[in-house]
Amino acid sequence: MKNNNTGTISVKFKNARQRRNVSIEALESKIIEFLEHYNSYPLVTEKFKKEIKGSSGRSRLTSLLEKTGFANNPQGFYREMVSRLEQAVNGEGTPVRVGNITIPYHFLLSVLEVLIPGRGFKTIRTVEQLQELTNIKVPDNERAQMEKIMDIYPVRLSFHTIRQMRLSAGISRQYAPFAGELDKEGEVHTWVGQFFRGIVEQMYRNRVIFIMNMACPVYCRFCFRKHKECRNQNPPTQSHVRQAVAYIKEAPDIKEIVLTGGDPFMNKATLRFAIQELAKIPHVKTLRLATRAISYYPDLFLRDDDSWLRYLIRLNLEMVNRGKRIEVATHFVHPDEISKESLDIISQLVKNGIPVYVQTPFIAGCNNDWHVMRDLFSRLRSAGAEMHYIFLPTSPIQGNKAYWAPLSEGIDVYRNLRMYLSDRAMPHLTTATCIGKLDWNTSGWAVERHEKDPRYVWLRTPYDPDYYMPFAPIMQVSRRTRINDEGTYDASFMSEIGDENLLVGQRVLSSSPEAFESRLARTAENIEY
Repeated sequence: MKNNNTGTISVKFKNARQRRNVSIEALESKIIEFLEHYNSYPLVTEKFKKEIKGSSGRSRLTSLLEKTGFANNPQGFYREMVSRLEQAVNGEGTPVRVGNITIPYHFLLSVLEVLIPGRGFKTIRTVEQLQELTNIKVPDNERAQMEKIMDIYPVRLSFHTIRQMRLSAGISRQYAPFAGELDKEGEVHTWVGQFFRGIVEQMYRNRVIFIMNMACPVYCRFCFRKHKECRNQNPPTQSHVRQAVAYIKEAPDIKEIVLTGGDPFMNKATLRFAIQELAKIPHVKTLRLATRAISYYPDLFLRDDDSWLRYLIRLNLEMVNRGKRIEVATHFVHPDEISKESLDIISQLVKNGIPVYVQTPFIAGCNNDWHVMRDLFSRLRSAGAEMHYIFLPTSPIQGNKAYWAPLSEGIDVYRNLRMYLSDRAMPHLTTATCIGKLDWNTSGWAVERHEKDPRYVWLRTPYDPDYYMPFAPIMQVSRRTRINDEGTYDASFMSEIGDENLLVGQRVLSSSPEAFESRLARTAENIEY
C-alpha cells in the first residue's frame, strides 16, 4: 500500500453547527492500531477476520483497501467511510458498508474516536446540545417538553457513550431522553426506607450498602434511583464514613460491604479512607466495589496511567494478606457496551485475582431477547467476568414505563439461556422486591394478583419477621407485604405478569395436618386401585 496519508478530511455530522477538519494521518494511524491489536472476535466478526488477511495492522489495512475497491486510493476509502458515518441515524443501528465489506462496529468506534474526540463526560442542558452531540433529532413541537424532561431528569453522557450511541440502538435506548419520562405511572422508590442509617443501607443481615457518592458520571434513563434528589448534594465525607464504620463495628453479623452510590470511584479520597477503615474490622471479610464506569466511562479507570487499576491491584494483595478479599461489581445491559477498553479493564482485574461480577437489568426494547443476552454473557465470560443477576423486570419507577417487560417474557428468555449458555455463564434470575431479592422458582415465585390493585403481583419471598429483628426491629411495610401461611413475607410488586400460568397460588405447608391428610388419602386410593 502506498503511504498516502497526508491532508485532512472535512467532517460535518447531522445536526452539527459547523464542519471540522480531521487529519488523515491520525485516522489511518487509529485504524492500523485497531487492526493490529483488536482484529479478533468479539471486536470483529469471524467473517471480517477471514476476509481481511495480513499479519500486522498495516498489512490488514492493505487487504481491506483491496477488498473494498480502494487499493490505489486509500484517501477515497477514508472519505467514503466518514461520509457513511456522517449520515448514520442515531439509534438505528444500520450497518456501515464500504464496497462489499461491512465495517465492524468496534472498528467504527475507533474511527469515531478521531472524528468525535474527547474524554471525560458532559452534562447536556439544551436541546441544541443534545442534537449536536448525540445526533438525536427532536421535532420542533416536542422541544419544550424535552427541555422540561432534561430539567427533571438530567442528561449526562461520557464521550465514550456518545460515540456508541451514534452506532448502536441498544446503547441509545439506555441513555437518550424520551417523552414518556413524564409519565407518572409507577413507583418513586422501590425499597423500604427505614433501612437507611446515614450512608448505610441495610436490607440483609450479613451485608450492607455504603453510599459513597451521590452522582454518577453518566445517567441511565432506567435507573431505579431516577427520582433521587441528591445528585447535586455534596458527596459523603470521612466524617460520614467514621459514623458508618462505628455502626459496622457493633454488628458482627455483617461480613460484606458494598461500596456504591452513585459511582464511588468519583469520590476518590473518601472511598480510599472507607476501604482503609473497613479493612480493619475483623468480621468484615469482603469489600464489593460497585461501578458502571467499566461499560460507560472506562476513562475513569484508564486515565492517569491506569491509576485506579493499579490501586485496586495493590489493594487486593493487602486484603489477601489479611484473609479478606475485594470484588468489583459492574453493570452491562447490551453486547455493544463491551468495548475494547472495558474488556481490557475486566481482563486486568481478573488476571490479578480480583473477581468481576456483572448485573443486568431486563429492559424492553434493549435486551429482552435471548440472542442478545446470550451474546452479552458469552462475551463477558470470555474476558473472565462472572454473571451475577438478571434483574427482572427493570424497576417499575415513574418515567420508566417504556422499559418494562412482563415477568413471563424474562422467564422465557432465561429458559433459552439455560440451553445456549455455559453453566458458568448463567446468572441468577432475580426480582428486587421492597424487602429484598428473590430468585425465581427457587427462593420465590409469583403467587397471585393483588386483590385491591391489579397492577401489582404478590411475590413469595424467603424472608420472615425474625430475619429482620436484629437490624430492623420496627420495620414498617404496611400494604407492601403480608405474612403467608408458610410464615414468610409475600411482597407486592408492580409488574405485568404476562402468562397467567405463572400465578401458582398459595402453597400449603408440606408439614401441615392438611397436607398430611391429603397425602394419606391419595395413598389409600392407590392401594385400593
